[in-house]
Amino acid sequence: MAAVSKAGHRIIISVIVTCLLIGVLLMPAVTGESAAQQSQPETDNTVTRIDVYENGSARWTVRIRTQLSIDQRAREYAAFQDQFRNNTAQYLDPFRTRITGVVSNAENATGRQMRVTGFTASTSIQQVPRRWGVVTYEFTWVHFAAQQESRVIVGDVFQGGFFLTSNDTLQIVAPDGYKTSRVEPEPDSRDAGMLTWNGRTDFADTHPRVISSPATGQTRQNGSTASVDTDTQSDEDRTFRETITTPLVVGFILVVFVGSGLLIRYRQRIENGRDGGGATERNDEQPTGVSPTGQSTDVDDHATQQAVLTEEERVIELLDENGGRMRQAAIAEEFDWSASKTSRVIGQMAQENSIEKLRIGRENLVALPDDAQWSSCEPSPGLVHVIWVWYRWYPVLLRWSGPASMLDLKASAAR
Repeated sequence: MAAVSKAGHRIIISVIVTCLLIGVLLMPAVTGESAAQQSQPETDNTVTRIDVYENGSARWTVRIRTQLSIDQRAREYAAFQDQFRNNTAQYLDPFRTRITGVVSNAENATGRQMRVTGFTASTSIQQVPRRWGVVTYEFTWVHFAAQQESRVIVGDVFQGGFFLTSNDTLQIVAPDGYKTSRVEPEPDSRDAGMLTWNGRTDFADTHPRVISSPATGQTRQNGSTASVDTDTQSDEDRTFRETITTPLVVGFILVVFVGSGLLIRYRQRIENGRDGGGATERNDEQPTGVSPTGQSTDVDDHATQQAVLTEEERVIELLDENGGRMRQAAIAEEFDWSASKTSRVIGQMAQENSIEKLRIGRENLVALPDDAQWSSCEPSPGLVHVIWVWYRWYPVLLRWSGPASMLDLKASAAR
């Protein structure tokens, strides 16, 4: 007996939904003489669209279309529109009654609580690409689809199968943020989450069947992140991240070590320049004014020679005697010059490129331009720039090479 009852439910659902799609719902509930006065436009095709929601409910839109190929049919349809708009309830009420019966039988067959709400009815004329007269019925079927964990499954309401007549179309749209993971039978077309079947098609029991799953990274209604397609998130992603991250870490370490060594060497040479002051080679000078033959010499000969030289020549000679470089303060002390005079002479010589001057902290280091030691102690500006770039951007690169960013990078590469 239970088997007979279940079979009866299947037949009822199949027959009523089929009637819905072939346009019988245009017939108003009228009796007597009024029925003879009503002219019904001929139905050329029906387009049924089912927009499925994440919670399993669905918004049905049924468009019953009449082709207005000649002006006579257009005038007849315009008269029907006036009639429809003046008494919409005459058409909507029987539609509501039939759909409520379909939903009630589906509830009994599936054991899932269902109801139907939000009925509307309207009529319009579509001009492009061809002229059609359209009657549109809409309603919301609560709990139309089944839910299993994060998946939304359409099909169990089609007990006994589903029949699509010639020229008719069925469209099923997946919920926002979901993708179709399985569908039976294969649709005639797919477009941005919408599956389309064109008639004539006779679907099997509980078909069409469509399973939708959240796209990777989407959030379900309960606020938790959906972990769909975890079986496709294989070791490939981890290998990809390691391939990118490891060279970055190794390169960063190498640059830090090389840069640190050069900077330490640079600082050592600067310190040697500060301490070299005028002590080099001075111990080799004769301590007294006595000649090698034992005879007395004129101790003022050196001072006389210095007086003949210009200030610039004296600075160059002093630098040459002290290894090619000295602190500016040591030069001033050597010649007993004031700080302002020393600065003026050194500045003028630097402008003439006869010497080179480098600012170190609060002091100036002065050197001959062709001094090889001076050139070797100065680091490459390009290398200093590379070290700074790595120091500034390496944390950003690490964040960029995280799991989410790797997936984005792979998607971009695929595109």
